[in-house]
Amino acid sequence: MMFEEPVHYHLPVLEDVLSPSDIHEILSFLHTELPVQSTSGSETTRSVFSLEERKRRRKVSNRESARRSRFRKKKHLDNLTDQVDQLKVENRELKNRLYVATHQCQAAQSETDRLILESFVLQQKLASLCQILYPMQLQ
Repeated sequence: MMFEEPVHYHLPVLEDVLSPSDIHEILSFLHTELPVQSTSGSETTRSVFSLEERKRRRKVSNRESARRSRFRKKKHLDNLTDQVDQLKVENRELKNRLYVATHQCQAAQSETDRLILESFVLQQKLASLCQILYPMQLQ
């Protein structure tokens, strides 16, 4: 009977960790001959060769794994370097925009101050004119 429910694992499942060559190497270890306990010279030699072959394969596998690890680290470092460069450009653009906005704000504030002063001067002139015109209207 087949169950339709998904299987839940209590431990994390790693995906895409092994390359096809890694799988081939692991399977090749399974196919190597195990040493046979015998007093015969040829079988002892075969088990020694098998042991030496496994050591050699393990060494090759470790070197290849180290090479892949170095490649991943280099790729990661290159990606981080690209990201740093991109962020530097973005930072420079934001600083330029901030400078322009600050300059425009200062210009607007100067214009506001000038208009407030002009308004004050015009109110003073209007008050002076009203003082002159008021007695004339009474006559």
